[in-house]
Amino acid sequence: MSDRFPQYTTDYISGVMSLRKPQKKSLEILADILNSITLRKGMNLRGALGAVHAMYPTCSDFEREFLSLTFALATGVGKTRLMGAFIAYLYTQHDIRNYFVVAPNTTIYEKLKKDLSDQNGKKYVFKGLGCFAAAPQIITDDDYRTKSISLFESDIRIFVYNIDKFNKESANMKKLNEIIGDSFYRYLSNLSDLVLIMDESHHYRAEKGAEALNELRPLLGLELTATPYVRQGTKQVNFKNVVYEYPLSAAIADGYTRTPFAVTRSDINFFNFGDEQLDKLMLQDGISCHENAKHALEVYAANHGKERVKPFMLVVCKDTNHANWVEQYVRSDAFRNGAYSGKTIVVHSKKTGAETEANMRLLLDVEQADNPVEIVIHVNMLKEGWDVNNLYTIVPLRTATSKILREQMVGRGLRLPYGERTGDETVDSVRLTAHDKFGEILEEAQRGDSIFKAGNIIKAEDLKPSEITYPTVAMELPSQETHEEAYAQTGLQQSPENDAVFAAAQNKIRQAIAQIYRDASPHTDPAQSIRQAAENVSAQLAEDQDLGETFRNNENPFSDWIVHETEKTHAATKAKFIPIPRIRITDAGVEEYNFTDFDLDLSDFDHVPISNELLIQNLTDPADRQRIHGDTIDFEAYKPGKVILTELRKKPEIDYEKCPALIQKLITQLLAHYETRHGENGMRNIVMMYRRDIANKLYNQMMKHFYCTNGMLQEEVIGTSDHNLAQAYSWDEKVDLFGTFHGNIRNVLFTGIKKGVFAEAKFDSKEGELTLAHVLERDPDVLKWLRPHPREFDITYNHGHNYEPDFVVETEDIIYLVEVKGEDKLKDPDVLAKKTRAIQYCAVASRWGNANGYKEWRYLFIPSKQVLPNSSFKQLAVRFKEL
Repeated sequence: MSDRFPQYTTDYISGVMSLRKPQKKSLEILADILNSITLRKGMNLRGALGAVHAMYPTCSDFEREFLSLTFALATGVGKTRLMGAFIAYLYTQHDIRNYFVVAPNTTIYEKLKKDLSDQNGKKYVFKGLGCFAAAPQIITDDDYRTKSISLFESDIRIFVYNIDKFNKESANMKKLNEIIGDSFYRYLSNLSDLVLIMDESHHYRAEKGAEALNELRPLLGLELTATPYVRQGTKQVNFKNVVYEYPLSAAIADGYTRTPFAVTRSDINFFNFGDEQLDKLMLQDGISCHENAKHALEVYAANHGKERVKPFMLVVCKDTNHANWVEQYVRSDAFRNGAYSGKTIVVHSKKTGAETEANMRLLLDVEQADNPVEIVIHVNMLKEGWDVNNLYTIVPLRTATSKILREQMVGRGLRLPYGERTGDETVDSVRLTAHDKFGEILEEAQRGDSIFKAGNIIKAEDLKPSEITYPTVAMELPSQETHEEAYAQTGLQQSPENDAVFAAAQNKIRQAIAQIYRDASPHTDPAQSIRQAAENVSAQLAEDQDLGETFRNNENPFSDWIVHETEKTHAATKAKFIPIPRIRITDAGVEEYNFTDFDLDLSDFDHVPISNELLIQNLTDPADRQRIHGDTIDFEAYKPGKVILTELRKKPEIDYEKCPALIQKLITQLLAHYETRHGENGMRNIVMMYRRDIANKLYNQMMKHFYCTNGMLQEEVIGTSDHNLAQAYSWDEKVDLFGTFHGNIRNVLFTGIKKGVFAEAKFDSKEGELTLAHVLERDPDVLKWLRPHPREFDITYNHGHNYEPDFVVETEDIIYLVEVKGEDKLKDPDVLAKKTRAIQYCAVASRWGNANGYKEWRYLFIPSKQVLPNSSFKQLAVRFKEL
C-alpha cells in the first residue's frame, strides 16, 4: 500500500471527481477486494478467487489467465469516468503506474484517446485530480515504434489500443524494437504492475481476443460493460466474474438517464393492420413525438439560457429494401407535406459512394444544432460508441422483439443532453413507438428489472402539436382616443386609411418593444434600440402592400409620430415591470449542513444475529477455510450506540455537534427495533457484525432529509433589472384566465391577464397557483404580479441549484416573493432549503431598498389549500409572511 497520498481514499476520490453512486460503489468494491488479497504477478488465482467469491458471490470464475473483475454498469452512467477513478486509486494507493486500455472498435478507441488525454475537454477523466505531477502519458497506435516510453515524462503511462488493431499488429509488436531493446509485446508482459482495463469487455471473450490479452500477463484486469453476457448459439451466457452490477432500470430510477416511455394508441387492434398501414401509422405517431420533443427542448433552452438541443428520430427497419421504402414515404408529400424531405438520411451497409460518405458525416454530427437531419433510417442497430444525447424518438418497424434488443435501442436515447435531469418530463424522456409490441412491453413493465414501468405509457392520440408563445406585456389595446391624439400630433385628416396605418403601427411598435426586451443584454443601449425599432416600423409600413401608399403619402408626419409613440410605449412598458434587485455574491462563505427531523424507516433494517461459529483460515491459501461451532459470544462489553455513532462520524456531511438530538433519536429507534426482535444480546451481536452496513443505511435515510445553506454568505445589491423576462410557453389549449379548460393544466396557456406584468401565463396546479392568480388579478391591494422567468432571480441553494419562485407580487409599500406548496411538501428538505435562501434574499433586498428608496421585500410561504377563491391577498400576507 502506497503512503505517498494518504488522503486519496475512495471517499476523497469520489468527492473530488463527483462520482455518481454506482461509480463510487464500484471504486469501493475494488478497494475492498485489493485490501483483502495480496496483488502480485503469478499469484495463486485459486486462492484469490476464493477470497473474492466470499465477498462477492456473483464472481465464481475469473474466466481469464489473470485476476479479472467485471463491473457491469448501465449505458450512460459514466464508465469512462470510472476508469479515471480506478487509475487514480491504483496509482495513489497501490503505486501502480502502467495501464493498458483496450477498446472494441475505432469509434470508442477515438473517444477513449480524447477523454484520457484532452485536458481541456469536457469529458477529461482526470479532471479535478491533483495527484499527478504531470498528466499521464498516453501511448497509442504505433507510438511504441517511434517514441520513448520511459517514465520521465509522467509518473504513469496509459497504453490505448483498439482490439482489432492490437490483434492485427501483434506480429509487429512481437518483433525486436531498438528503442526499447525488446519487443513491445514482451516489454508489456514483463511489466510487474500492468493493469488491463477493458471497455465494453463482452467483445473480448472470443478465442482470439482473449488469447491476445492473456499473453500480456497483466497484474489485474478490470472489465467494464453494460451487457455482461455473450451469445453462444441461441443461448445467452452470463459473465462469471461480475463483482458489481448496476442495471439500466436502476440508472433510470436514480435519475442518471432519461426515462423511457412506450407510445401506443388505445382501442385499436393492430392485428388487423397490414404491414405498410402499420408502418405509416407508427411513423406518423413517431413524428408527432419528435415534434413534441422539439417544441419542449426549444422552450426549455429559451427559458433557462441553455444551448438548444436539436432532437432527431431513429427509424429501425428490417432490411435494406424496407429502409428504401421508408425513405421514399418519409420524403414524400404524404408525410407531413414533405416537410422532412431534406431532413432525412439512410444508413446501411449496402449504400455506397458519395451519398454514403455525406450521410455518415451528417450522422456523426447529428448533435450539432445546424445539422439539418431530424430522421435517421437504419437497418441494424448502430454500433457501440455512437453515443448521442439528442435521440428522443425511436420507431422500430417490424424488428426483433427481444428485451435485449429493446434495451439496446432505447439505450441510444438515454443520455442526458444537459448532464442531469431538468424536471421537464419531455426533455427528460425518450419515446419508443410500440403499437404492435405494446402488450409485450406492458407485460415486461411488471417485472422488477424492466427499463419500462407501467406508468411510462403515452397515448399517441393525446399528442397534439404544441404552440409556442412569448407573452406580451399586459397593456391597454389601442383605442379611438389614442387615434385622436395621433391625429392631433400629426395634423392629418381622419380617414379609414389613416386609422388603419395608426392601428397597424401601434401593433408593430408593441411587438418591437417586446422584442427589444427579449433580446436585451447588460450592454444594450435603450435609446439606440428605440430609434432602431421606430425606423424598422416605418420601413415595414412603407413596404406594406395595403398600407404602403397611405404611409408614403405622409411619410414625415407618420414617421415623427412613430418615434414619439415608440418612446411612449417603451416608457409605459417599463413602468409595467416589477424591479427585481440584482445581487452580487462577494463571499461564498462556509456551507452549513442541516437535516430535517424524521423517524427512521425500520423496514430497511432486517439483519439477524450471526451464528456462533469460529472461522479457521489457511494463511497460505485464501480458499482453504473451515468453520467450527464456538462458545456463545458475549457482546455485553460493547456499546452499540457509540459504535454506530463512530461509523456515522466518518461521513463528511454528518456533524454530531450540529444535530445531536436527531442522531441520538435515530440510533435509539434503531437499537430498540433490533432489541424488540432479537433481545439485547442479539441487538449487540447485529450492531457489531453489521455496523458498516447499518451505518450506511442510516446515512442514506438521513441524506434524504439533508440540505445545506451558506451560513456566512455575503451578498450585496448592485442595482435592479430594468425589465422582466418573458419566458417561452408551449401550450395545447388557450383560455381566458377565468375561463374553463379541459386538459392538463400544465398544457394550458391562460390569457387576458390585466394586473400581471405579462398578458399570458401558465400554472402547474389548479389548487394553489391558478387560484392565487385569480385572487391577485381581482385584489385591490395588488398593483402588479408576475410569474417569474426561471432566470429572473439568481438565488442558489444546496450546491448551486437554482431557486425559481412561484410569484412576485407588488403592492403599494411591499414586494412579495411568494411560494405556493402542497401540504405534503411543507417539510421537504429541498423546500426548506429554498425557503431559507429566499428569506435571506428578501432581507438583503430590503436593506438595500430602504437605503435607496425602493420598496421592502417579504417572503410568503403559503400552503396551497389555504388559498381560496374568496381569499384576500392582504390576509394571506399577514398569515403566511416569513420573518
